[in-house]
Amino acid sequence: MKYAHLLALFIRTSVMTGLEYRANFIGAMVMTVVEVVWSAASVLLFYSFTDTLGGWTFNETLVVVGLLFVAFGFLDAVIWKNVIELGQHIRKGTLDFILTKPVNSQFHATLQHYRVDRVASILGGVFLICYGLAQLGASPSAGQMALFVLLVTGALLLLYSALIMLGTLAFWVVEVESFGEIVFALLEIGRFPTAALPEPLRVIMTFIIPIAFVTTVPAEVIIGRITPQFVFYGWVFAVGAFIACVWFWNFAVRRYSSASS
Repeated sequence: MKYAHLLALFIRTSVMTGLEYRANFIGAMVMTVVEVVWSAASVLLFYSFTDTLGGWTFNETLVVVGLLFVAFGFLDAVIWKNVIELGQHIRKGTLDFILTKPVNSQFHATLQHYRVDRVASILGGVFLICYGLAQLGASPSAGQMALFVLLVTGALLLLYSALIMLGTLAFWVVEVESFGEIVFALLEIGRFPTAALPEPLRVIMTFIIPIAFVTTVPAEVIIGRITPQFVFYGWVFAVGAFIACVWFWNFAVRRYSSASS
């Protein structure tokens, strides 16, 4: 309960700070609408030459694009600002104030700041998912919805772990923002279903760099293309990445020398 109250406090503070700049918030909403429309239009461009892409129709691919926006929105709204702040804390020595608090240091350092304006990207992604499903006439069962939510949760855990591990490099590297951009660049490959990718890249994106579990696999679940067993295979990646993330954070903290000392 202590961590739940602390998380609620972090979110409330970020919301209050974000809404102080309402013009910025409105501008971000407008830009998100533009991004959603532009992404849908870019997908439509491909489908103007073919009815299917890797066996996927336009409306099915919209679900994939929607999941991509959810992933980008999650990284921008929840993780990215904390990664940047972490680097500044390390360089200035103010990380000491976090490490001395009676709470888990990784929880405090990586979940303290939120960008309210980027939540619009998540909402835009949800809209594309719902629109694509409506156009398909799909009626997911309760089991499909449960598996979908389970897999999306695992995908977000995977993204959190990957970006925080890269952010933890700030204990040794001055600028880590460029490393974080790697995650965003890899996610761009998930804009289309993995079935539309060349065979070598398809295997890499599924079993080596599991971007498929962030976009394609959840889409397959919600439209009924995949068996439940594959969902839990995706969670193996997520749990493994999270364990590695926690270990790497503790390893870095044990070797941290304060810049203020």
